[in-house]
Amino acid sequence: MNGDETADARSVALDAYLARRAGQGFHVETRSGMQAVIVRRHRLYVVLRWFAPRRSQQRLVVSVDQHGEVTSLAAEPVRW
Repeated sequence: MNGDETADARSVALDAYLARRAGQGFHVETRSGMQAVIVRRHRLYVVLRWFAPRRSQQRLVVSVDQHGEVTSLAAEPVRW
């Protein structure tokens, strides 16, 4: 597999993962070719962001390795 085919396979794997997570209420905040930050906000986000900021939203960093394996880790909260 050459570099272009590897990049395409990684992009397809990331697209599929993001589509599954969109079905769970996540939205893409930022995205590059092999990485994305996705977020799901609580339905009471406006209130919770002041009183319980960690519970107001869930942010994940999603990345794809050279073998097409998708991993996600908790992202740092947005700092204002």
